[in-house]
Amino acid sequence: MIVANARILTFDGGNRVLDSGAVEMRDDGSIGAVTEGPPPPGAETLDAGGRLLMPALINCHTHLYSTLARGLALPGRAPANFPEILRKLWWRLDRALDEEDVYYSALIGLVDSAKCGVGTLIDHHSSPNACPGSLDRIEQAFREAGLRGALCYETSDRNGAAEARRGIAENVRCLERVRGSGGSLVSGCFGLHASFTLSDRTLRQAVEANQSLGAGFHLHVAEDRCDGQHARRLGYRSTVRRLLEAEILGPRCVAAHCVHVSAADLALLAREGVNVVHNPQSNCGNAVGAAKLVEMMRAGVLTGLGTDGYTPRLWDEFKTALHVQRLRRRDPRVGAPEAYAALLNNRAIARKVWGLEIGRIETGARADLILVDYHPPTTLTADNLFGHLLFGIANATVDSLWVNGRPVVREKQCVTVNERALSAKAAARARSLWERI
Repeated sequence: MIVANARILTFDGGNRVLDSGAVEMRDDGSIGAVTEGPPPPGAETLDAGGRLLMPALINCHTHLYSTLARGLALPGRAPANFPEILRKLWWRLDRALDEEDVYYSALIGLVDSAKCGVGTLIDHHSSPNACPGSLDRIEQAFREAGLRGALCYETSDRNGAAEARRGIAENVRCLERVRGSGGSLVSGCFGLHASFTLSDRTLRQAVEANQSLGAGFHLHVAEDRCDGQHARRLGYRSTVRRLLEAEILGPRCVAAHCVHVSAADLALLAREGVNVVHNPQSNCGNAVGAAKLVEMMRAGVLTGLGTDGYTPRLWDEFKTALHVQRLRRRDPRVGAPEAYAALLNNRAIARKVWGLEIGRIETGARADLILVDYHPPTTLTADNLFGHLLFGIANATVDSLWVNGRPVVREKQCVTVNERALSAKAAARARSLWERI
């Protein structure tokens, strides 16, 4: 099929903007010809009506299991710091999840993401009392929704060594299965929670278990000061240094947050080719601090964007990334190149995880595309694209989403899932879950 009569943002090597063009989606899920002007006569076409066609968005760090916590209010005083937020909310929530909760929270989160233009998500899951097989249910949700996903289980010692062993086993089981599936839709990472909830012994066990798999580790790094304080109590210079010595860091490692890192840490992250994922809204919401995005980029750290489960709207993270850096440095001139680069860097991170070309409209790349209700009121070119992204496209409605050339959203509705029935089932699961919490 060919999407025709579209204004195309290619994000290719030349960052071309085509005022009116056509994009072919091949049967194998890749992009064929990308042309200016009308399509060839006789071709099967979808008239975009002049709307904006661009690559689908990529969310490089999220927690789909948090979806059913929306609106949850816990009694008692508000948490005073990040460890209290974890203990009072998130670690109570994940212990209360059962297998059906895992599935419905994932599916609802994926539908929400799809309608916000996100075609690919790297998920980080935890459900200690429903650990074995939990990643199967999340994979089921990804395949039913039709989105691209990388799965992992959040290994942690916070509930004891036995839980840590179960987390390692769930990662290994999932990675062995998705590695041999031959499909490009679902992939995997090896999940760890964070340095401050992992013993040296568990880190060694995770590295040993992953040796034959060769997956990248996905974990939280220096999100709060407590992570570095814990590492120093164990005799390490920093969280990053501890993870380096444990052989966790590397070119396929996804390190979420990295808020409390030094210049020396940034140099190590850059040297090891680590993929840092910035989650500015979550960092603001948890009051843990503002990541040094400008300094990360200048140090050569590949830094992308995620939502940390805070929202399905990656565009909001893009805008917040810009504004937080300007506020942090008290300089209205900074932040734009870094926020823009972080948005585009997500495709480089996805390429490391999947080995696929995602996030470009060019021949041979995967046909992960969105059609956006945006008709620019001013001139739109490659030179002023950032301003349109920030003040226009980020606020526009997503009309359609294709992943691997297959429709997921059409005319603003998810076509792979019955949304009304799903919402009713999820609401019932949430009521039961909240009672258990």
